[in-house]
Amino acid sequence: MRLPEFCISKKPLRFDAHGRFRILMMSDLHYSPAREEATIRGMETLIEYTKPDFVLLGGDNTTGKATKAEFDLLLKDISAPMERRALPWAHVFGNHDISPDVSKEYQQQGYEACPNCLSKAGEEDLPGVGNYFLPVYGADGLPAFGVWALDSHQDFGMPSVPFEGVKNPYWELLLPKRLNAGSDWEFVRFEQIMWYWTRSKELEYALGRKLPSLMALHIPLPEFNALVMNAGRTGTVGEFNEGISASELNSGLFAAILQRGDVKAIFAGHDHINTFDGTYCGIRMGYDGSVGLHAYGCRDYDPHGDRERLRGGRVFDIYEKDPAQIDTRMVYIKDITEGSV
Repeated sequence: MRLPEFCISKKPLRFDAHGRFRILMMSDLHYSPAREEATIRGMETLIEYTKPDFVLLGGDNTTGKATKAEFDLLLKDISAPMERRALPWAHVFGNHDISPDVSKEYQQQGYEACPNCLSKAGEEDLPGVGNYFLPVYGADGLPAFGVWALDSHQDFGMPSVPFEGVKNPYWELLLPKRLNAGSDWEFVRFEQIMWYWTRSKELEYALGRKLPSLMALHIPLPEFNALVMNAGRTGTVGEFNEGISASELNSGLFAAILQRGDVKAIFAGHDHINTFDGTYCGIRMGYDGSVGLHAYGCRDYDPHGDRERLRGGRVFDIYEKDPAQIDTRMVYIKDITEGSV
């Protein structure tokens, strides 16, 4: 069977001999030119403990406050835990992964130069950088699962695509009473949603069936609010410690996913101390949390009195016998290391 061109990746991802595929998602490294050794040590700890088949960096991988030479050093550091193990990995960009000196296009070239990084820049006519798809192959040599990655962009102060007819987004879009948590974040654009929709249908045509998948992006969707507002009904578990920083503009991505019926999970980073997940309309959704020691941690008024207690990553276990049912949980560094980070 000939798969569509967008399915081709540098190295194939596969279910293991027991029919399991494990993803470790680590978000918000906020890795800076200070080069925090503890962040890399935390990544190593999570990888050694969870033994994933694939690692996904969930955005804000660097602070963006770097020169090109500094970024090259940062990327060498954050890629090392995977590259040393020849472990397949990929990334999405977050709102901090950009600066006047280091474009996402430049960064993407660096990511793709890493031997085991499977990230792709994506089609040139799409907004953003890093809109791509990775299939996961089953025992029969055909895709049994998939991973969609989308660039959720930056903020209204430096939009990836200008708004036609909107001269001042902060005045015209961000009204005094907000739909979301007072955020000025951007949103996945219509062209990206259409790309997912058409490529998803193309893949369904090639396989003769819809492919259960996970979608990763950095900035959460407004529908994440449905989880915490209806925690019992949605089976939401985990911590809700800060407002959901979704965009004020609803892109319609969730509705498109609901109509297509192939994406079974949507996970984001961005809000470092939210770690909850639940199920809304049959789709598992939630946060990865934060792994970076340079990123903000729990607040001073946190009753546990521990800024670092939620540092960790999220594990996804997918089984070939029923890939639409995704098991997921947060894994915290302090639980592994008996209190140290």
